[in-house]
Amino acid sequence: MRLKLKTAPTVEPVTLEEAKLHLKVDSADDNTLITALITTVRQLAERETKRAFITQIWQMYLDYAPAEIRIPKPPLQSVVAITVLDEDGAETVVDDTTYDVDASENSPGRIRLKSGSSWPDHRGFASFIIELKAGYGDAATDVPEALKQGLFVLMGHMYENRGAEGTVKARVHALEEARILFAPFKIWTL
Repeated sequence: MRLKLKTAPTVEPVTLEEAKLHLKVDSADDNTLITALITTVRQLAERETKRAFITQIWQMYLDYAPAEIRIPKPPLQSVVAITVLDEDGAETVVDDTTYDVDASENSPGRIRLKSGSSWPDHRGFASFIIELKAGYGDAATDVPEALKQGLFVLMGHMYENRGAEGTVKARVHALEEARILFAPFKIWTL
């Protein structure tokens, strides 16, 4: 399985104003840096938890298609389309009436063939493509507060220690504090 981000989130789970308030920054001098930190800590947290925070579109490439497919990047909002490539590279969109989707906020989503249905033939090797929409929602307010607090912890550490080596103990402490906040949301299997 290979995942490819097709459409990145259009907003971040933390606004520039919220970040500056947390960091106790009054001037606009570091706005560019803080904006970059917001994106960076969101990406790190999504990687740590194996989740999508704000709505984003992903493509999942499979070499073969089992009867039931586990979908990473919860919470799964929807399966946009399933496309298969045949031996000649021709695309076929799978009829969505042939499969069921189980979207769950707290665990990876699933796709399962309906009884009596089968996946179209495909060439194998990255030729079964699932396009999915994942994330808690389109707005920062949709993201659970504990996740946002973990982002603030990481952001604060990165902002205060930018360009400096800092102590290993301080870095480990910041990471562990954030991980404690992320732990209830972390997906442990896939």
